[in-house]
Amino acid sequence: MKELIINNIEDKLDRSVPPIPGKPKDINFPKFFETVTSNGITVLVIEDRKLPLVTARFVFKQGAYWDSRFGINKAGLGSITAEMLTKGTSERTATMIADQTDFLGATLSTGADYDASYVSCYSLTKHFDEIFSLAADVIRNPMFAADELQRVREQRLNSLLSMIDDGDYLASRSYRQAVYKNNPFSFSVEGNSESVASIDVGDLKKFYEFAFSPENLIVAFVGDISPEEAVSRLESEFAGWQTLSQKMEFPATPEMNSSGVILTRKNGAVQSSLRIGHISIHRNDPDFIKVSLMNTILGGYFTSRINKNLREVHGFTYSARSALNSHRFGGDISVLTEVKTDITSATIREILKEINILRDTQPEDEELQNVKNFVSGNFPLQLETPNSIATKAINLKLYGLNNDYYNTYIKTVNELTKEDIKKAAETYLHPDKLVFSIAGDVDSIVNDVSEFGKPEIIEPN
Repeated sequence: MKELIINNIEDKLDRSVPPIPGKPKDINFPKFFETVTSNGITVLVIEDRKLPLVTARFVFKQGAYWDSRFGINKAGLGSITAEMLTKGTSERTATMIADQTDFLGATLSTGADYDASYVSCYSLTKHFDEIFSLAADVIRNPMFAADELQRVREQRLNSLLSMIDDGDYLASRSYRQAVYKNNPFSFSVEGNSESVASIDVGDLKKFYEFAFSPENLIVAFVGDISPEEAVSRLESEFAGWQTLSQKMEFPATPEMNSSGVILTRKNGAVQSSLRIGHISIHRNDPDFIKVSLMNTILGGYFTSRINKNLREVHGFTYSARSALNSHRFGGDISVLTEVKTDITSATIREILKEINILRDTQPEDEELQNVKNFVSGNFPLQLETPNSIATKAINLKLYGLNNDYYNTYIKTVNELTKEDIKKAAETYLHPDKLVFSIAGDVDSIVNDVSEFGKPEIIEPN
């Protein structure tokens, strides 16, 4: 009987027609407890008892954006300061920190981006007290030993040296400098060889005092822990910690600069690395979701217009994409790809064509729905791990978003119309303001790319 039922179902199936996807539904972002400690630490707790695991993520609201505050040639200071946290405290050496973390089967990591500096720890519940105490120690009592700094500095310099052979790195570096001019976003998070070599222990201590304080701190706990337990641990480790940071005014938004063609010489290059774009919106801009969906259509996923044009139609490249980089204090939007030297100009013309089409005409219903389905289906995948959930919860506070932002995200995406996308393109894409940054065989392309503006040639260093 069971075999007969299966055969009847098989007879009715038409495998030449894909199944119709269901209507996207909003997800229920985990509810979280929120409070502020007596010394100003913002605390978020998402209790989840399914597994005996706990994640704690500490985010300080000052990142690499502020490097230049300590000198025009201090790019990389914030990221090196964060890296140095685990290189020794007043109680533990770097080796002891690494060994204790490994013994617990836990993770302890640090880092920085433009918007913030962070420390994360993760372990089984039975070891969480120990790894949390270790994280508190590296946050509150870093030594910034000169010998450890020398080791970190050498590693960073070697990494930067290797990047000089990377066309994408060269094009992106020149792009940032041209788009942002004297704004802090013109400097990379990792710094450059000259700035990294100049950073000393005194610089680390100054950045630490500026950025690492309780009123600058957001802590998110996710996992097998109650709000009461989380607050108790924070109070026991951080109750006596008082603020040392200075009040900072909200910085000015980067200004849109004029168009330009920047050529960075890469000796021996057989292809051109392109990054083409201009200033765009902050992360907390009311139009962020609208602009993000517009960017997805342009080049934000595999079947986007840019990738289809350059890869499938013309066979110019293996991959082409666009990126919306939105931060607390500014952002930009750009198209990135790599192509053979002799088709550099043809590629740029196709990119400009796609930008203008997006500005001038509405997307088709099917294209818009496919993008909505992609974004709606991809969003829940961003909430698969405790650390990713902690990051999302912190972002609500870091970027000043509403607490129901993630609960209504999919609904907001699917309510956008063709008119909304065209309006976003008209408002936020400016072909006459584009910076064309190209790394490659400069001598072979300088004449051809002059149609897009007077080229400025940069020699790598």
